[in-house]
Amino acid sequence: MSSEKLTPYPELDGVLNNHAERLQEALGDFLVGVYLQGSLAIGDFDLTSDIDFVVVTNGELSESQVQQVQSVHDQTYGEDNRWVKHLEYSFFPKDMLNEPSSPFSSNGRIEDKNRELWYFDNGSRTIERSDHDNSRVVRWTLREKGVAVFGPEPITFVNPVPADALRTEIRDLLVGWGDELLEDPEPYRNRFYQAFLVLNYCRMLQDLNEGRVTSKLEGAEWTKAKLDPKWIPLIEYCWNDRKDPDIHISQPAVPEIFGDALAFVKYAVALGKDFVIG
Repeated sequence: MSSEKLTPYPELDGVLNNHAERLQEALGDFLVGVYLQGSLAIGDFDLTSDIDFVVVTNGELSESQVQQVQSVHDQTYGEDNRWVKHLEYSFFPKDMLNEPSSPFSSNGRIEDKNRELWYFDNGSRTIERSDHDNSRVVRWTLREKGVAVFGPEPITFVNPVPADALRTEIRDLLVGWGDELLEDPEPYRNRFYQAFLVLNYCRMLQDLNEGRVTSKLEGAEWTKAKLDPKWIPLIEYCWNDRKDPDIHISQPAVPEIFGDALAFVKYAVALGKDFVIG
């Protein structure tokens, strides 16, 4: 396992290294590697962040292997520290990494069971099928910024994601997801999501313009500098609120802030629809 510092938190490094070692013991040569992605790779990871990583394998997990990785997850989840309750990761067959796939198209969400991977959601005890990580954004992040806990460097086996292909996915997600949540905002009406929506849409707007994947902090600063300054107070409120480690979906949204967050999403969607690629 990695002897290098992986994160700003030594205890988290220990969790990641131990979990990767258990996965290697369970899967043997079927395991290609374990790689940090998301904010752990891009930047601005803090106590409110998910612990995002990808487990790359030499094929689709068999039924017995699914049971083995569930047992490994149970063992790690049972440890007495805060980190083990925030692991979020998918099992990605190596060949599938070079078959680009996106969650949305210009016609809306893509419903395709073949896109699903074995996945542990943030804080979940149970493995499930999900297309959560099957995106060009994850592929770009893995190849360009991924941090190896175990295994060869991702650049040696993941193909480049062209900037315009990345932009197309981001535009389709920005618009498609935005249209969905504006039509039915109720699942997002809480303190966690009111900040998440604003900061994630800031990041997507920067990524769309620059053809790369950035952090929420970068996106917030970019949006404040580049776009309508009337959104600056909302962005600063959401960034400061997000830094509270006790922020949670069980807490009610602030009605005025949530209303402003939806207005910002509507503004971002309009920019996305007008954005010309190529």
